[in-house]
Amino acid sequence: MRTLRVKSLNLAKSLSLLAIALLLVDGAWGGSKFRVVYNFKGGTDGGGSWAGVTFDKNGNLFGTTLGGGGGRCNGGCGTVYKLKPNNNGRWTETVVHSFNYPVTGPYGGLVADPQGNLYGTIDSNDGGFLFEITSIGGWNQYVLPDGGSGASLLMDNTRNLYGPGGGGVYDLVPHSRGWQQNVIYTFHPQSGKNGTDGADAVGTLIADGRGNLYGATEFGGNYPPTCSGGGGCGTVFELSPTTDGKWKEHVLHRFAKYTNDGQLPMAGLVMDATGILYGTTYEGGRYQTGTIYKLTPDKAGRWKETILFDFPKAADGGGPTSSLVFDSKGNVYGTAGGGGGTCSCGVVFKLTPGTDGTWMYSVLHRFTGRDGGVVESGLTPDGRGNFYGTTLWGGTYLYGVVYEITP
Repeated sequence: MRTLRVKSLNLAKSLSLLAIALLLVDGAWGGSKFRVVYNFKGGTDGGGSWAGVTFDKNGNLFGTTLGGGGGRCNGGCGTVYKLKPNNNGRWTETVVHSFNYPVTGPYGGLVADPQGNLYGTIDSNDGGFLFEITSIGGWNQYVLPDGGSGASLLMDNTRNLYGPGGGGVYDLVPHSRGWQQNVIYTFHPQSGKNGTDGADAVGTLIADGRGNLYGATEFGGNYPPTCSGGGGCGTVFELSPTTDGKWKEHVLHRFAKYTNDGQLPMAGLVMDATGILYGTTYEGGRYQTGTIYKLTPDKAGRWKETILFDFPKAADGGGPTSSLVFDSKGNVYGTAGGGGGTCSCGVVFKLTPGTDGTWMYSVLHRFTGRDGGVVESGLTPDGRGNFYGTTLWGGTYLYGVVYEITP
């Protein structure tokens, strides 16, 4: 469940006058280099990207759009697209696949295996399915009895896939006839454990070197009056494999644990080299506009939360819904879908660690509408110091963009 999901690309059209009014606003900040790689055109081209992008082994970018494409839907059912880099620094877009009814648009992105095959999941009115884009351009899809997901998948080193969905977390194991889906953990909202273990996992799962999985839930955990939301304020959890082939859940943190704690995480986590987890919350914090936090484990297995940044004012962004990413120097980068400028189109930000344990927050780019707006996806590094991301709307045709930013 996503509280901010936009089910139609009518959003882009309804905001067109706002974007036009902001054409003279400058969006570059902090000395970073920003450029739009591609403007989605809508129609058969696709438009409105909720998820980020993924590189294949040849340096091409792949991603998904919520709408557009040649499918038989009002406004299109969504697409999978490819962006190929050219020698002149530009990129050429190709629609790899257009979804058809009853598919309503993919929210999740793609994951690549070592052979260059790409995988994603999608929900539909008839259930969900896993789809595969082969390294030679073929297309396969497999029905998932427990549904798909609004998140990108995690692939382990044995090529098993993991994702949230169906009220819990599942894995997908390859076999000779396709893929076998297994629900490895089911959350207990408002019954049994009374939701204290979380409800509605969000974002992409991550794994440590021991095979444990980590993620966040948007709801569950603590309930009113501790937090404002009736469905709970969310959790961070760990799933550990047991010797009998099952999985055991450990709740690492329940949000709204104390005054000004974050609430409602809407993205997954990232782990640094020492095992510390980092993430964002959409609400809560000192100013109730979201937080950036870290969770540090101790020798006894307990986890301590530290708020690294409270989004304090519109100019610095707010309401982050995407996960974070590190660079080679230990800096943290992310996006926030709200605030930033006159149009509240979102920001790209950077957190720099200090020697005294504090972190310095800086805005790298404020979106203006003409260069994209409503940033729901995180950033993808290319290994050369550049990051790539997408926006849900805005750009030349108001159907969103793919962008590149170099801090």
